[in-house]
Amino acid sequence: MLQALIGKLFKDKPDPDRFAGKFMDAVRANGYPHPLEYESDTFRIRHANGSYFNLHNAYQAYLNAPRGQQRKALLAFSGLLGIHEDDEAMTLEQARPLLRPLIRSITQLEEITLHHAEQEGWNAPPQRLQYRRLSEECVELLAVDHPDHTATLTQGPPEEWGISFDEALVIARTNLRQSPDEPFVEVAPGLYQAAWGDAYDSSRALLPDLLHRVPVAGLPVFMLATRDMLLVAGEGDLRAQAAMLELAGQAFADGRVISWEVLRYDDGQLHPHVLADPALRERQRQLRLELDGDAYAMQKQLLDRVHQAHDEDVFVANFMVHSEERHSLCAWTEGVASSLPRTDRIVLVMPVNEDDAHTLVVDWEQAQPLIGHLLQQDNRHLHPPRYLTLGFPDAETRARLQPL
Repeated sequence: MLQALIGKLFKDKPDPDRFAGKFMDAVRANGYPHPLEYESDTFRIRHANGSYFNLHNAYQAYLNAPRGQQRKALLAFSGLLGIHEDDEAMTLEQARPLLRPLIRSITQLEEITLHHAEQEGWNAPPQRLQYRRLSEECVELLAVDHPDHTATLTQGPPEEWGISFDEALVIARTNLRQSPDEPFVEVAPGLYQAAWGDAYDSSRALLPDLLHRVPVAGLPVFMLATRDMLLVAGEGDLRAQAAMLELAGQAFADGRVISWEVLRYDDGQLHPHVLADPALRERQRQLRLELDGDAYAMQKQLLDRVHQAHDEDVFVANFMVHSEERHSLCAWTEGVASSLPRTDRIVLVMPVNEDDAHTLVVDWEQAQPLIGHLLQQDNRHLHPPRYLTLGFPDAETRARLQPL
């Protein structure tokens, strides 16, 4: 115990800017030949061909690594730059045995879309992203499994391979199925966790027959908390489900998050599982609030950059969480063109002067029949959703709204 305490005290704990410097030094030491430009406000590095590398996961991995293992974590992430060029040069026969499916949060693709909009503008031809939507939060992507890293092919297989995205995924799933069997480990009574530890634990959720072999009570329900955490419980085991939600919440702090959802298979099709206990549903709602807050914060940061780069006068409203009542809300101000996140409640703001304003708080769903025509879903976003304001509710409409 004393050794663990000493390890925590003497670990390197750089602030984000200093970590970015260490990261770029490691990248250059690997022989990376292209320029690197650090953007502190978005905590990312611009590198070859205008691409970006987000540092959040690398930073968390570095901070969470045990003393003596931090440099290994740094080198593992810094070695990822430049690998995509190598993958594009591979032939299909070289790549075939290395193809694997990945499950990721769709917010990863939202970041790519917004980076592209910042560089090229909204009217430029969209990027060619290839993915399969699995649930509200989860997508299936194609990857190449190298001995020391996993390369995600967000644009699908190169044209030179001569196969479609769906054909490539069939190969990838077949390869994953052929990996050696490992037992699921019981981490709490009735709760099991995938134990391969090979960067594809979450991908095993794509193999329903494998999930049905986990010795849970009843049909399996599962969470894809992070890229390295697939948790499985029985549909009727409420105690195991409670432990699953708590373990998922703890894992969110480590980064590499995928989803707050609880999922199940029905007749081979993936569906959301509705938790039977109200207390469990509330705990799941709290997890969703946490992840939605993070996703919208990232989205706002990138959208602000898009609007600044292309001189667009749109206010990107924050996704806020009431500290006591634990519901989400956003502000819609009269006379201000805005992009609103989807929240539980809307705060309508009517300025009186520079220092004062009247406000009216309404439930989003209840208000839709009266104000829905003034909110247009912005289809340029993959996830999470945003709505562009088309004016503002007039005094007569506001008088008919039910205040909270």
